[in-house]
Amino acid sequence: MVAAGLKTGEETLLEFHRKGWIAAVERNAVLYLAADQRYRAKYILHLSKTKNLREEQIELVLSIQQPPYSAAQVDEILKNHAAVPVSKNAGG
Repeated sequence: MVAAGLKTGEETLLEFHRKGWIAAVERNAVLYLAADQRYRAKYILHLSKTKNLREEQIELVLSIQQPPYSAAQVDEILKNHAAVPVSKNAGG
């Protein structure tokens, strides 16, 4: 039921749980999420589907942001925490 309310499959939510992105409880083959975890899952879906972020980018955003989440800050977070490319010709 939770998956339908978030317009995603239960397997997607289980994957978020396996990655440590959300806390979930499975009882009698039914997945349960607390309200804050449902909110977090909805935000992760937004980052994935709307913002087209990769797993590493989602992990970065989640590690920095705290609720209430702001999609408006995502680009700034990614820009400020992007890995600096290493030039093959550096120092040469």
